[in-house]
Amino acid sequence: MKRYIKKTYLLILAVFLLSFGKANAQQADSVRRLIDTLLQFSKANALYSNQVDWKMISDSVRNKAANAGTIKAALPAVKLLYQLLGDHHGFITYNNNYYGWPGNSKPFDRTVHAALIKKMKDGYGVRKEILAKGYGYLLVPDNNPTYRGAVNDIARQIRDSLAAMDPERLKGLIIDLRLNPGGDMYAMIGGLSNLFRPGKLGSFVYPGTKKEEAWNIVSDNGKDKVYSGQDTLCRINRRGKQLYDLKVVVLIGPYTRSSGEALAISFKGRHNTWFIGEDTGGYTTANVSFQFTNEIGVFVATAIEADRNGHLYTDNVKPDEEILGGDNFNDLKNDLKVKAALQWLKHK
Repeated sequence: MKRYIKKTYLLILAVFLLSFGKANAQQADSVRRLIDTLLQFSKANALYSNQVDWKMISDSVRNKAANAGTIKAALPAVKLLYQLLGDHHGFITYNNNYYGWPGNSKPFDRTVHAALIKKMKDGYGVRKEILAKGYGYLLVPDNNPTYRGAVNDIARQIRDSLAAMDPERLKGLIIDLRLNPGGDMYAMIGGLSNLFRPGKLGSFVYPGTKKEEAWNIVSDNGKDKVYSGQDTLCRINRRGKQLYDLKVVVLIGPYTRSSGEALAISFKGRHNTWFIGEDTGGYTTANVSFQFTNEIGVFVATAIEADRNGHLYTDNVKPDEEILGGDNFNDLKNDLKVKAALQWLKHK
């Protein structure tokens, strides 16, 4: 009986070790495939692909991942790749977490930005308010379209929030992007299309080829369409008359990032427009992406954003009038940036 148990135990142990060995080999193979794919994809698409030493990058990243037996263990090599590319906007998603290189971004001053940090944690949404007779406020937050038609639904929510303030009677409008770290830029532009004259609002510029892909608005029979290149990415019915000349102040800050920055750039060069606040987060590049597995998505910065006049935003979007801190989302009339915005709107 004891002999039988011993043989059975040894057989189970052998099967376990064989399975464990196969699992380890499969994971190691997944690591190699991920690193190979990342390097190839980045070489073909990365923003400054033609300005870096690819042999050095390839050797460094492969050496860093040499002993990684799992995807988790390979993450430092992935971060190193983004660092060597100078890409702080690119990242991979793995098990619903983001992994990239943060760049040289400085940590927030928790005293100066206490209200901003708290509001980001507490949560927020689209917010509309009449602050004074003839002057409106619209907070446009980030978004996350997750189903077919979501882009148009987000655009309609923003459009309807603007329409609810009876904008034709407004003397001025504050667009608050301080709580907008990204999402779908075309949904946000579509929702605010009444404020933009049809035509080019900005573009993605590819440094290697100098190729430019513009994003723009086309208006036709009461409908607005937002394009990027040849693709229509948002369609929305216009509500109310055009507000092309309405005075607008755009509030920006360090949490204005990615598509939030692209929306801010869309206002650059617009008539009767002023920017108040702080430098944006510095994610003014366009990403290309693909799904490596169900658990892993890959994103690489590939183009720099420019405004309608061709000005490139290589670092961030800067305000016309800088005000550090002073945010008060619970009492907008005591918010220093909102107060400055009302001052500009009333005296412009």
